[in-house]
Amino acid sequence: MFKKIVSLILCAATALSVSVTSLAAPSFEIVSEAWCVADAKTGQIIIGGNENKKMEPASITKILTCAMALERLDPSAKYTFSKEAASYDYASTHLAFVEGETCTVEDLLYGAMVESANDCAMGLADAAAGSQLDFVRLMNEKLAELGCTGSHFSNVTGMPEMNHYTTARDMAIITKYALSVPGFETYFSAWEWTIPETNKNSERRFGTHHAMIVGSENNGTFGYDYATGGKLGWTEEALHTAVTAATDGNMELICVVMKSKHKNAKYKDSIALLDYCFDNFKSVEIPVSVKKSELNVYEDENLFGKMTVYPMASINVLLTDDVSSSDISVKVNIPEYCQLSEVSSVALEVSFGKKSENMSTGSFSVSPEYHIVKESSVISSDSEMKNDKSTFRWWIFILIPLGVIGAFVVIVLIIRAYNIRKYKKLRRHRHYRRLGHDR
Repeated sequence: MFKKIVSLILCAATALSVSVTSLAAPSFEIVSEAWCVADAKTGQIIIGGNENKKMEPASITKILTCAMALERLDPSAKYTFSKEAASYDYASTHLAFVEGETCTVEDLLYGAMVESANDCAMGLADAAAGSQLDFVRLMNEKLAELGCTGSHFSNVTGMPEMNHYTTARDMAIITKYALSVPGFETYFSAWEWTIPETNKNSERRFGTHHAMIVGSENNGTFGYDYATGGKLGWTEEALHTAVTAATDGNMELICVVMKSKHKNAKYKDSIALLDYCFDNFKSVEIPVSVKKSELNVYEDENLFGKMTVYPMASINVLLTDDVSSSDISVKVNIPEYCQLSEVSSVALEVSFGKKSENMSTGSFSVSPEYHIVKESSVISSDSEMKNDKSTFRWWIFILIPLGVIGAFVVIVLIIRAYNIRKYKKLRRHRHYRRLGHDR
């Protein structure tokens, strides 16, 4: 029934615009103040509204916290809470960890993602960087690396704080990165977890607050069968925020809604947006010609290393029926050198030559596969190459004369063998002739 309604009113869809991208809005009502849906594989924003507006994220901040911590920590490792990590606002969501309490990093990851516990997020930051302050610095460096130009984080929990903000677009990019971190999806999709008894506390059990990821069988109202993971947030300032990942088997999407006015609105908006995109978008393969190339990477004025960019045969772009592959152009942007902080700018720029009322036609970038070799390895490699080249030239001067002599010897031996065979044959003929005369 929903699909029929969408198809009947699709012609009434209107285009929203912001300073950077051309945004399309579905014809049904979205009550969240900012929202977008992105391709989880490429980061392409396929539909959105106010997606570049700076907003307070609340606890969806923890998506970046957990992903970065997971890159730096072994989930099975033990962590003992410091005084700083155990200091939190008791009015906020927490699991009552105290100074000196020991648990595993895995417990902290589940606690931060499933229960949204602020003390668990603080513990992850402390374990990964030594303090929240140092971890936040790393978070902002990661935001710059990912190209999240509308974001700045001041803490690891998402609690209201000056200069702690993001955009719906940036949250989609952050989530795309997080899903690429090995193991992250395990915590992002979890329904429940039990922290066993510790040296300071008894066993603690908790379950997800994200109604969509448990499926329709377990939640007939908002359970969403395509959902594969998600994270919620809420503060009085941010209101309700939600990030949901979903797949129908053909497309993998990330839906972000921010500043939803009541708790059910975030689910209604997310389900409507995801249904719209699954019903109206298709994946189209666009050929790309990228040659394997190498460029120098600098850290300020010093050579950091060399980066090899590998070829890409094609990329997949999500399109509605009113946009075709002929409306898309792909520009290859591979400079001769770049700064380490600008590595993400080495990308394929995908742009649209046609506007659409049914989808966003703002340009987006796709990073080709690359590998950076640090300077010390480069120097060692160059030295080995020089030695190899020197050895190669030396053997050339030896092998060429030897080859010529060898060839001459072979020819002489062949001629000699031929002459010997010819001489033996001649002797046999003479012998037979003598035998004939004797008779």
